Amino acid sequence: MNRYLKITLAVLFIGIAPVLLSGCATPAAKTGFLKDYSKLKPHPDIDGRHVYANPNMNIGDYSKFLVDPVVVNLSVKGKKHTDDPEKLAELAQYFHEQIVHQLEQGYRVVKSSGPGVARVRVSISDIVRTKVALMIHPATKLTGAGLGEAGMEAELVDSVSGKTIAAAIDHQSGSRLDLLGGFQFYSHAKTIMEKWAKDLKIFIDKGHGKTSK
Repeated sequence: MNRYLKITLAVLFIGIAPVLLSGCATPAAKTGFLKDYSKLKPHPDIDGRHVYANPNMNIGDYSKFLVDPVVVNLSVKGKKHTDDPEKLAELAQYFHEQIVHQLEQGYRVVKSSGPGVARVRVSISDIVRTKVALMIHPATKLTGAGLGEAGMEAELVDSVSGKTIAAAIDHQSGSRLDLLGGFQFYSHAKTIMEKWAKDLKIFIDKGHGKTSK
């Protein structure tokens, strides 16, 4: 291959790589699901995510978790883009299952509050389904157009006192590398939920001095 052509292709790849490797994050919604948003700060590594960890409480003190049903509490944007209550209920159930699945790998998931039990409260604030036609169109397949999106609000609270242990709000878009997800309306949203559940487990593992796999 011509040397100058190689250089040109390399430059082009560098330019589009960030678009291919991650979706564009938009500001996370605040719907009133959390009791207090004032202490949330931007996550240092994840655009679109704001987090808070109570310095006076230690997640490492909790090895049992009560996972509330995931609530659908849409923001103004979410209401504009989502008009399928049945699908939202299905996604909420899917998110709940992913959280439970992650927590069961190392901790006890219980059905009642008590000492040493942290309650997991989560809501879906936004869902934007994948636009399949845009995902496969040559003019848009290298941009963010058509990617599915999901937003959430979550907190861990002491199940007895109700004090907040940690909280987060987040809004993420799907990835161009999720090839199969691009051909299903809600696969990007599901992939984002799976990642959120894993991140919750990572946060809890760190509090217990564990290394997540």
